[in-house]
Amino acid sequence: RASFGNPRSPPVAPHCNDLLMEPASPKASESNRAILKFREQLARQTAGDLPADKEPITISIDTPPVEAFTYLSRQGIRACPVLNNDNSIAGTLDLRDSCGLICHLYSESLGADQAKPALERQGSMNILKPSDADISEVAKRRPFVTFPASATLVEVATALATGSHIVGIMGGAEAHRGLSRVVTQGILLGFIAPEFESVHMPVKACMSQPVVSMLVTEPALKGFELMASRAVSCIAVVDEDQDGRVVFNMSATDARTFFGSAERDPITDLGMEVGDFIVEKQLQASSNKTRAPITVCTENDDLHGTYLMVLYVICI
Repeated sequence: RASFGNPRSPPVAPHCNDLLMEPASPKASESNRAILKFREQLARQTAGDLPADKEPITISIDTPPVEAFTYLSRQGIRACPVLNNDNSIAGTLDLRDSCGLICHLYSESLGADQAKPALERQGSMNILKPSDADISEVAKRRPFVTFPASATLVEVATALATGSHIVGIMGGAEAHRGLSRVVTQGILLGFIAPEFESVHMPVKACMSQPVVSMLVTEPALKGFELMASRAVSCIAVVDEDQDGRVVFNMSATDARTFFGSAERDPITDLGMEVGDFIVEKQLQASSNKTRAPITVCTENDDLHGTYLMVLYVICI
């Protein structure tokens, strides 16, 4: 029912993905049987059951890159569908695609008397430069997957776990190319959380790749550079003075900090230490002028309990 194209982000661990797709085995462990029961619950629910809180937000393929990412930031969203001039769907624009662009923008902003940073090779998905006229090429490289309202939540969950941060559900007005809603990973997780409570498994069962990290004293620029060159959406920020403890999480959504929003001024000094960059972002976002700690978990913690603590966690 859906065309996935070529996934651009790492797939979930084979253990979890296989359980979404395969029938129960008589030899399945208790943990696996619980997950398979959860899968059966998802198979009884459809994409049309998901909440549609607001009309789909889209953007034109002719939009210049900086304007496009500023738009995402001011809308408070991670990604959105990109429309061709005939209103057909060209692909997806994701804040992940701004990381390489941010590095180039910062480098170009430095004065002639300032040393330019030596940028590492950017990932193939982050080919945008300030001189690019529009977002057409990057949008076409990230397909926008759509489903009919009758598709099962297993199908939707599989797409969101294997390369798409957002998917579309059809059955809406023609003004939105038939889209009734855009579903994010967070929307789906929030919707299925009650059913997920019956599944008990350790966090390590869903760990699919090593964590990419940087030091809290390194410049914020390096965080965006790592996300661009490693094609990841999250960086663990560690403190050597605390025995390598994870103290912050930097993610692609921090691009909103660089581009600014309706409520916050942009923070464009990427030469500052990443710890200070994140704290400055937190100060703008809250009236509570204290450093917000990051929530961490161990690989043996219960996955559902961890999810209830925080949407994004870094395992230690």
